[in-house]
Amino acid sequence: MVHRLIKFMFFAFIPFLLAANVWAAEKNMVFASPYGVTTLDPSVSYSTELGYMANIYETLIRVNPPGSSDLFSYLLATGYSASADGLEYTFTLRKGVKFHDGTNFNAQAVKFSIERTKKLGKGAGFIWADLKEIQVIDDYTVKFVLNIPVPLPQIAASAYASYIMSPGVKDKDSAWFNKGNDAGTGPYMLKNYKDGESWMLAKFEQYWGGWDGKHVENILVKYTKDPLTQLQMLQADQAMLVGRIPLDSYPSVKKGKNTKVLYGPSYQNYMAFFNTTRPPLDNVKVRKALAHAIPYDDIITIGFNGMASQARGPVPQGQFGGTEDVIQHKYDLELAKKLLAEAGHKGGGFKLSLSYAAENAQEARFAPLIQSEFKKIGVEVEIKALAWNTQWSMAKEDPKKAQDIFLLLWWPTYSDPYETLFSLLHDEGKKPVWNLAYYRNAAYDDMIRKAYETIGSNPQKALQLYVDAQNLVQNDVPVAWVVDIVANWPMNKKLQGLVMNPAYPNVPFFYEMHLE
Repeated sequence: MVHRLIKFMFFAFIPFLLAANVWAAEKNMVFASPYGVTTLDPSVSYSTELGYMANIYETLIRVNPPGSSDLFSYLLATGYSASADGLEYTFTLRKGVKFHDGTNFNAQAVKFSIERTKKLGKGAGFIWADLKEIQVIDDYTVKFVLNIPVPLPQIAASAYASYIMSPGVKDKDSAWFNKGNDAGTGPYMLKNYKDGESWMLAKFEQYWGGWDGKHVENILVKYTKDPLTQLQMLQADQAMLVGRIPLDSYPSVKKGKNTKVLYGPSYQNYMAFFNTTRPPLDNVKVRKALAHAIPYDDIITIGFNGMASQARGPVPQGQFGGTEDVIQHKYDLELAKKLLAEAGHKGGGFKLSLSYAAENAQEARFAPLIQSEFKKIGVEVEIKALAWNTQWSMAKEDPKKAQDIFLLLWWPTYSDPYETLFSLLHDEGKKPVWNLAYYRNAAYDDMIRKAYETIGSNPQKALQLYVDAQNLVQNDVPVAWVVDIVANWPMNKKLQGLVMNPAYPNVPFFYEMHLE
């Protein structure tokens, strides 16, 4: 029955493709994706729609994958230079680029886009907080003037809030974008958008990169939350690429006649926020006890089939700032019991609630492991599987009524530790967004800010400050950092060219791909 339903959904869409004269097996593909859309506004986007937005919109520059000879590659810019004091960055821009609405790309478009994003102040717009002004030097030269010397190239290459859009949308709001409209320069346009169902990433004929050579030209995205359904579509050759399959199915997919799994580096990690605003989690020794009661090795084995490693702190290993100098809490039940006794909770004797995103199969697998180990130290855990938006909304409403433990999958907005350290743990006052431990430490806030302002002139000093800040947090334990994950893409063997870039998690850059 499931297979027949999948075939019906897929083939029901074929007449549209044929009528548009865009479908050919060697140029087009189906992507069964578990990644939903919270907004299509490029200034506001800050969630799992990244994989689509990064194919529709472009930034000035892009961070290259690990091992590349150069740190950046150029997209809408062709080069940049910095002043000696790190307060000014001048970018030369690519000529002959058009937006999807036919508007010509130029310096005014850059100025409009970044200023719109900063002014709206939503999503990741805060990354432009230290931007003083943007000066248009001429049609194809633009200067960014900063208040302090922050890493502007990394910000300009951000996975969020750095997209360049057509000035033709100056009078449009998020609602206009969320109807399925776009205003990018990328190789693909958004077509036939049906929220929560399906949409097309369709070839933009006038793309500045051209269409000579091997490229996937049109992608039918089928929003598919269920990992088993994604697996069935992959094995039935009804999808060339899928985002998430049952963990137990990886061995068969890796050995499949027509399927494979591509593994690569990741800057993604899982964490468990402790609600520090109320007893007993307002006691640091209780939090530290729980951190030592988490069965990290079992979580790696059972929750991730070995495709992970125990995290050390907020910054994943491999990213700048992720080092072995950061304190790591090891699984130790005896130490956990000792710390609980010292905190006045000998034998545990209390109950906690733990929430996770129901859509996340990994969290569903390892949440019971935490529950089981906590029971061994006398702590009862009530697990709540909630839709992601529900879980997040509840956590942001009122810390005093929120969950005790919040499981979260995180990835950085851009390739400097500041954004992660700031977003997850800086004092957000009474309106938390990502600091779901509700943690407050002025010394920590000051330390990461100093590191951020130092990175351009003295990277080694900045690195030490970032490490010190992480160790300060590890001693306070507002969060238990669970695992850093290994990224993977299950796919058909015919699909070639997908490159794993940890700076852009869960992003398949389709223009780089082709079908053999």
